[in-house]
Amino acid sequence: MNASMIGVAACLVLSALFSSVETAFTSLTVFQIESLKRKGRGGVIVERLARKPDELISTILIGNNVVNLTASALSTRWALERWGDWSIGLMTGILTLVILIFGEVTPKRIAIAHNEGVAAALAPLLLVCTWLFKPLVIVVNFISSLVTRLFGDSRPDSMSMETMVQMMSIAEHMGIIDYAKSRMVKNVFRLGATTVQAVMTHRMDVFSLDAATSAEDACRQASSAAFSRVPVFEGESENIVGLVSIRDAVVEVLAGNGSRPLSEIMGEPIFVLPNKSMGDLFALFKKRRETFAVVIDEYGGLAGIVTMRDIVEEIVGEIYEDSGEESRERIEKRPDGSYKVAGDAPLAVLAEISGGELPSLPYVQTVAGYVAWSLDRIPVRGDFTETPLGSFTVTTVDANRVDSAVYRPTRKG
Repeated sequence: MNASMIGVAACLVLSALFSSVETAFTSLTVFQIESLKRKGRGGVIVERLARKPDELISTILIGNNVVNLTASALSTRWALERWGDWSIGLMTGILTLVILIFGEVTPKRIAIAHNEGVAAALAPLLLVCTWLFKPLVIVVNFISSLVTRLFGDSRPDSMSMETMVQMMSIAEHMGIIDYAKSRMVKNVFRLGATTVQAVMTHRMDVFSLDAATSAEDACRQASSAAFSRVPVFEGESENIVGLVSIRDAVVEVLAGNGSRPLSEIMGEPIFVLPNKSMGDLFALFKKRRETFAVVIDEYGGLAGIVTMRDIVEEIVGEIYEDSGEESRERIEKRPDGSYKVAGDAPLAVLAEISGGELPSLPYVQTVAGYVAWSLDRIPVRGDFTETPLGSFTVTTVDANRVDSAVYRPTRKG
């Protein structure tokens, strides 16, 4: 066989290797790279190369172009020697087709299906190429960076929470993870962005007791309201001074001290501000070994209360007990594509449904607040408003607040 054709065949093999390793590395996720790193030496080299993506891509492209151009030159020379000038066009077409099939498409399809194996197997070869092509890579990257600066460098510094949520949505769509688990993981990611204000029980709905109330009366009132821990106020209802466990009150009653006031058996509550993130509150609860916090506004008045149960419900959904409470999901999809949403549903979930951006409104975290802000007045039943996230039709109002509404998202794209 002619030496030129042997050279062409060798160049085709190298072209296939460069094409496959390019696809293998660009399709690897950070999780796959870490997994390969733990498996052995090949994985260590993969992780080392992946740390410098600009150098990696430049090396692969330089190698691929060199072998493809060499194959073209050798095949052209062979065709000229054998058939003359008229065969150059024919040989160019044949070589282009061969490179496309055997040097590009086929190797890349194989690499997509076996990206970890291809990357680990070819990583040593690629490492050698990075050393051989180092001077050329430096020149190419320098010129490329100068051109890139003309268009600005918009590459993100790190993976954002939105990216992680999108990855979960893709995994859910592909059937890798079911809806319930995907929803819980997304909610965990959102804890850092969700504030206490979005999930707290508002002060209008808070059950509290006067510090002068006796333990016996406290047990009676709390049992009828089905509460186990109750904020204690002194003077005005917004002046929270303590927190009493009804269990402690029952102990006092059983010990014959039913007339003892709550001021003598109450404990000191945890006070937090409405803008504290749920993630930080969860860490605080774990550190203090508490499950109950009093939310105060910027003036020191009562804003509401928040519990560990509120945090858990943000992750797993509503939790129902044998207390006669009506089962109610905060967001329910209806057959016509709209949603029935509760007034206390967080805006972050609606932003995900619509594909829009979460409104930058520090004091608006829930549907009720968002609808009131959009209407610029106290909502009434039947009100309709259009917003960047979609339209809302108020269905029920309780104490001047939206209790439920019908939401029709504005789909993006």
